[in-house]
Amino acid sequence: MRDAIGFSMQFFQLSKERVRCPLIPEVNRLGKKLKGKIGIISVRYGKRMLSILSPTLLDKITEDEFVEVIDYDPVKNSLMFIGEQQPNILLAVHWIVLRAREDLNIIVHLYNGKDILNPLEKAKKILSSVKGDSYIFNDKNEVLFLGKSFVEIIERIGRN
Repeated sequence: MRDAIGFSMQFFQLSKERVRCPLIPEVNRLGKKLKGKIGIISVRYGKRMLSILSPTLLDKITEDEFVEVIDYDPVKNSLMFIGEQQPNILLAVHWIVLRAREDLNIIVHLYNGKDILNPLEKAKKILSSVKGDSYIFNDKNEVLFLGKSFVEIIERIGRN
């Protein structure tokens, strides 16, 4: 996939099967609490990451909108996934953040549709902003809520 300014990313679909992760019902419950919000929710799932494949109305998530990210290589800029459709490039950013911060398991990314240029650079910007006890990244075009559990994420979102 290549964007308008020449940035390219490779996607490798390991399987076209529908994702059947046991965390899907929890993600759906979280999405229902975010009525009217557009974004992506990503959750650590062992060595993988369960995600909504692209920004969507979070209270309207369906079973076929999930993808499992198996790996992302920032050097080759390639993302391996399981799912019926190709995911959004934002999932590479979520993968990097969850790999860099072992204390995090969930990302709620409220997003207005602005394209990112480079996943590694975007992840660095987020990680430099959410050091220590900071678990919210707020930029003019997006907000990321980071947490260890679904309960923690709901509390953070409720306070903001």
